[in-house]
Amino acid sequence: MPGTVTVNVPLKSYLTKYLSQKYGGSHCVTRRSWLGKYIVDVLDKQYRRKPVNLSKESYYQLNIPPSIVNREGFSFSSVKQKSLEEMIEKVFRNDMYGYIEVSMGADLKFINPEHNSLNKQSTVQAINQFLRFYNISEDELSPESIYRDFFRHKKVTNP
Repeated sequence: MPGTVTVNVPLKSYLTKYLSQKYGGSHCVTRRSWLGKYIVDVLDKQYRRKPVNLSKESYYQLNIPPSIVNREGFSFSSVKQKSLEEMIEKVFRNDMYGYIEVSMGADLKFINPEHNSLNKQSTVQAINQFLRFYNISEDELSPESIYRDFFRHKKVTNP
């Protein structure tokens, strides 16, 4: 699309994989998706010459159409960039915790080829399935830390 501005947003590598699996290699910003709506809200017209903390090893591509560039701009401050990453992290964790709760609550079973048996879904198995679906490695996000975070989250939300 002519006039479209492409912005590469630095993110943690597992968040880039999450967004790529969910939206494809790039996302066209519109107000119709939660990501597009949030990005439109953080955009501004103030051009920043110096790149903001580009120490991240992974980037997600956003395509901003001319109508949004003209109205809202195509840049965002380092504070808003950090806020964007935090929001994506929260949505990622919310999706993951939701998957774990649904797979545990639905009493799902999986085939264990090693022992040729049918096993009940476990929290660890659900975490590993979620990470495998998004191609997230243990180096990027530890299943053990997710396990601990999940039960802390459950304790806070269901005291």
